[in-house]
Amino acid sequence: METRDLTVTVNDNLAVAHWLFHFTGEQDHPALQMWMRATAVCQKYQGTWQIIHEHISVPFNPSNAQAVFTLNP
Repeated sequence: METRDLTVTVNDNLAVAHWLFHFTGEQDHPALQMWMRATAVCQKYQGTWQIIHEHISVPFNPSNAQAVFTLNP
């Protein structure tokens, strides 16, 4: 999996990360042509970080609200 544009924000008990990713492998597989967005929110509970929310989506064009399957960051 290739990851791009990872951004992490952390304070004492809460962390948020977001990034773009796509899988690598068979070059002609359709999933390899599409980048996805991911967001994870973590909270420290009793000294251990835990994921409390995770979201994965396809980027979209806000001008027409259509999914963008050809994103090339």
